[in-house]
Parts: sequence; structure tokens; C-alpha cells
Amino acid sequence: MADTTCLFESPPHPWERHMRRDFSRKVSKPIARTLKPVKYYLIDFGLSEIFQPEGTPPLKQPPWGGDKTVPEHLVPDAPPCDPFAVDVYCLGNYLRQSFLDGWDEVQQLPPQGFEFMRELITDMVNKDPTERPVMSEVITRFDAIVKRLGNKKLRSPVIPSDERYGFFKLAVHWSKQLVRAARGIPAIPGI
Repeated sequence: MADTTCLFESPPHPWERHMRRDFSRKVSKPIARTLKPVKYYLIDFGLSEIFQPEGTPPLKQPPWGGDKTVPEHLVPDAPPCDPFAVDVYCLGNYLRQSFLDGWDEVQQLPPQGFEFMRELITDMVNKDPTERPVMSEVITRFDAIVKRLGNKKLRSPVIPSDERYGFFKLAVHWSKQLVRAARGIPAIPGI
């Protein structure tokens, strides 16, 4: 889920995206996300639980959640398992399908250029939950990966695998990126 209200002078209507929420007129053209950072939220549709931070990781009886590929849940009469390791797997599997391998169920191809995340995501979806990184390690490793990427990579357009950008689209994209770089606007905005 994303909070995109910062991208518009007046927020769009939830169903009529081209109109303002109050239907007074059409919504303004959105401001670039590089200029106005959007906050993204990973939501669980009411499946969350609060666990106390101290002590050993809690164990929970599977299955729960929407991802039916979690290895711990595929075992017949599965014993209770660590829900934090399951969360790491579910996030890794979502990222793998969205950015690396695509979604088989809907024949959706992933965008180009995200192979730099392959090693981290492979670790996140390890079949052995004790071999998966904890979420704080995932964040630290991802930040280190992003810091190693060059400015060109970070400013590159996200292009679906089955599309190609023409010369005009690329020229427009890179001219905007050059202006932003000259103005000192980072490729990835801080929140």
C-alpha cells in the first residue's frame, strides 16, 4: 500500500482517479516520486499479531496468510514454526515474483534490471527457515547493495521485460534525470 497524497495538490478520488476527491475538477498531474517521496506500507490484511520482543522467537501453528508456498506450511501435520522467518520468506517470495521471476499465475513478466537483488532474495526464500536472514539483516544488506549501485543504475527507468523504450522516451527520461542530478536531487529520495 502506498500513501501517494504528497504527489497531488488535492488527493484523487479513490474510484475516479482522474477527479479530485471532492469532484470539483480534474486532479493535477502527479509530482515525481523522486521530488516528493512516497511512503510504502506492507500490510497483512488483518493477520498480524503482537509478540513480545524479549525471549526466544515465538512459535505459531501453520498455515496462515496468503502465500501458499511457504516451505514450513507444506509439511503434512506441520509443527509450530517461527512466524518471523515466515514473514521473511513471504516478503522475499513477493519480491522474487514482482522483480525477478514474474508471476506464473497471471503470465506477468518482471521488469528489467533488478538482478542485483537476486542473492539477497534467494537467501530470503531459503527452504530452511534457520538459514534465512532476519528482517533487520535484510534491511542492512539491501542498503549495502543500493549503496554499491551507480547513479546511472539508480536513475534508470523501470521497463517491463516485454517492452522496449524508444529513443524519444529514453531521451525524455534521461533529460529529466540530468536536470534532477544537476539540481542535487538524489536518485533515491530520503523519507
